[in-house]
Amino acid sequence: MPRLLHLPFYFALLTILCTCGPAPKISPTTVVGNVRYNATNQLMVATLNISPVDTVGVQAPPTLLGSAMPPLERAGPGSFRTRRQLHFPGDLQMTLPCGQASECVLDYTFNPVFADSIPSEISLARTVAFPVANVGLKEQESLVIFFEPLDRSNPKRIQLIGPTDSGILTLPKNSLEDIPEGDYQVYLIKQQLFQDSTAYYNASVQTEFFSKNVMVNVRQ
Repeated sequence: MPRLLHLPFYFALLTILCTCGPAPKISPTTVVGNVRYNATNQLMVATLNISPVDTVGVQAPPTLLGSAMPPLERAGPGSFRTRRQLHFPGDLQMTLPCGQASECVLDYTFNPVFADSIPSEISLARTVAFPVANVGLKEQESLVIFFEPLDRSNPKRIQLIGPTDSGILTLPKNSLEDIPEGDYQVYLIKQQLFQDSTAYYNASVQTEFFSKNVMVNVRQ
C-alpha cells in the first residue's frame, strides 16, 4: 500500500514531461547591404539593414573590416552605415549579430577594376580592346563603362554581364555607334551581388566599385 501513495505524483510528472513541446524555432537574421567604393577619393561607404530588429539590440553592432558600424538613426532601428577612406582591400569581411550565434561572419572577395589602360583615343570605325581587371567577371557580376561628356549633357553607357573569360574589355564598333564624336570623361563601374545563407542568417550584399576617370577622345 505505501507504494500507491506515490502514484498521483508519478502520473503528474509524466503529464508534465509529455506536454513539453520542442523549443521554439528562431528565424534566421536577414541582412541586406550595399558597399560602394570610389577609387578617385578612396572612399568606401557601406550600409547594412538587419532584421528582425531585436537581434541587434542584444548583441554587438555589425563590423566592416574590423571596425564597428554606427547606427543610421534616420533610417530606423536595424540600419547601420560607415564611411572610411582606405585602399580597396579586395577581401571584404563583416561580422553580424545573428540570433543564437554569438557572431556570424560574411567574407567574400571582390576583384577591382582599373581605367589606366583605356586608350586616350577611341575610333568609332574599329573594335577596341583593353585590360580593365586581372581576372574576368564571375556569375553575379557586371561591368559598365560610362562615357560622360565634359558638359555632362548626355552620358552613354555600355554594359557587360558576367561570366567572362578574361579581364580584357572588348568594345565592337557597333557598340560605339551611339556615342558622338568628342571628348569624354570615361570610367568603369563594376557590380557584384554576394549572397549567402546559413541556419543563422540570409545575407545579400551589393558591392559597387567606381574606377578613376580618364580623358578619352572619340573620333571617326
